[in-house]
Amino acid sequence: MNLGVSTYSYWHFEREKMPINHYLEKASRHGFSGVEVLQDHLEGLSLSDLKEVKRTAFNLGLSIYAVSIHNNFVNPLTGSRDKEVEMVKKWLNVAYVLGASIIRVNSGRWRTIESFDELMKNKGKEPPLPGYTEEDALRWVEESIRSLLPTAEDLGIILGMENHWGVSGNATNMVRLFNSVNSRYFRAIMDMGNFIENTYEQLEMIAPYTAMVHAKTYFGGGVWYTLDIDYDRVFSMLRRHGFNGWVSLEYEGREGYDSGVLKSRELLLKYIR
Repeated sequence: MNLGVSTYSYWHFEREKMPINHYLEKASRHGFSGVEVLQDHLEGLSLSDLKEVKRTAFNLGLSIYAVSIHNNFVNPLTGSRDKEVEMVKKWLNVAYVLGASIIRVNSGRWRTIESFDELMKNKGKEPPLPGYTEEDALRWVEESIRSLLPTAEDLGIILGMENHWGVSGNATNMVRLFNSVNSRYFRAIMDMGNFIENTYEQLEMIAPYTAMVHAKTYFGGGVWYTLDIDYDRVFSMLRRHGFNGWVSLEYEGREGYDSGVLKSRELLLKYIR
């Protein structure tokens, strides 16, 4: 397995954002050979802007293996879902220019609980919109993914659905989608810390479909919650299922970014090696 770091590990949607080069330099200085770029950290999306990011990463000895975006397919309005699909297509092309092989997509959620902090207090669960059911949401997500597959296949980029609240906060839903779509270009990004309940049973369910892993760490206590992850159990599970790809650190602790990321790297290398 290869250990990389998400630029999210250096910025948790708070305080001032720094230019992308700041996060790339930190990733290199902290000893990583690869980086996952969070959508929020790309200031410009022109071809020249993206080529400059790619050149900078190369000069720092970094592979850009993934791009992580925010999208929402759980919407009863067809026009709104179509806009989300077009947005993801745009980011597939961004990932292609950067040289990434996978893009993190979400299923999306109902947003009946607007505050993310409140959603976390409710363990990621929220009621559907009045008059709709989870079956509707699953259908919308599948239709959206199918609309994206031709672009993903043409560019050779995997659509990696993360277990990230909403429809994909349930492993049964994820497996159902993977089996129904049945494409090598639609796989799972396993987040070790996003199945708060029945953690290992649910991770086991998505392990056969996993193309990339988000390894959560919580030094100093978690920003939203702290999950006591049995890393030995999770990495043994991944090896049993033949996973041999990128493990992307998502440091989510309250300890300072630099020290927290360095401790996280030291911790995860024990299991990767």
